[in-house]
Amino acid sequence: MTLTNGVDEVYYKSFTLTEDGLKQFQKVLENAAQRFPAPAELIYTIVTSDFRYFETKRLEDVTHDLEVQKKDIIQLAMESQFSSPDARIEGDAVKPPLEGWNVRVIFSILQKSPWDTRVDKISLRVKSEDRKWSSDYINRLENLIYEVPRGNRTPTIIFWLFVVPLFFFIKTLLVQLSAPADWYLRAFGRNLFFAYLGISALIFLVGFAVDALGYRPYAYRLLFGPDSSFIWGQGKADHEAREYARQISMAIVGFLFIILLFISMVYAV
Repeated sequence: MTLTNGVDEVYYKSFTLTEDGLKQFQKVLENAAQRFPAPAELIYTIVTSDFRYFETKRLEDVTHDLEVQKKDIIQLAMESQFSSPDARIEGDAVKPPLEGWNVRVIFSILQKSPWDTRVDKISLRVKSEDRKWSSDYINRLENLIYEVPRGNRTPTIIFWLFVVPLFFFIKTLLVQLSAPADWYLRAFGRNLFFAYLGISALIFLVGFAVDALGYRPYAYRLLFGPDSSFIWGQGKADHEAREYARQISMAIVGFLFIILLFISMVYAV
């Protein structure tokens, strides 16, 4: 067995891969194929949202095939491999199958339930019989992976701000426990007050869960980001729809903060 070197690693992160970003990976993997010790080629494998797949050697098929115009991509694999890896006869000698050289990058969007906390992933495999060659391509591809944007997300400070109305509501509650006002003695007024307090506490706890506990279920990422996307074809349309929903969600939370802050100060006065 020939000594091989390389890496087989998974990077867990949300990603937004554009056509330009895809072409950067294409350039590196095609360059790697040209430096294999025998003829090699770059193969793309695309899995769509109905779990069907197709393989191609053309980048244009990845971005403009009819399937990706109608369906989301959930996985994209790019692999530089030997064109003829089987055993072959050269003259009077039988050459063994070509192996020990491989470069592969896989972008995967996992299928998740609303409360699933798993993040999407990018897999990298580089394998070579040349240590310097493999080290060079590992560095180049890792740098590209780190540069892939994670996607936009709502700043969590917007959730932490709800500690201000929550403070005023709790202050009012302590006063009412010792000297209740007429509105507090009535069930409707008291229930309405606790509803306001509960909403403030709940939104504040969202920020605490995200930042302090690192809890980001898929439902949260759909509303506030980041979420993974292949930004071409149907994936681009869905990405733009999710971005619009994220902006609406952020506006609603901001509007709630203003309303609850005003109400909490009215109660405190």
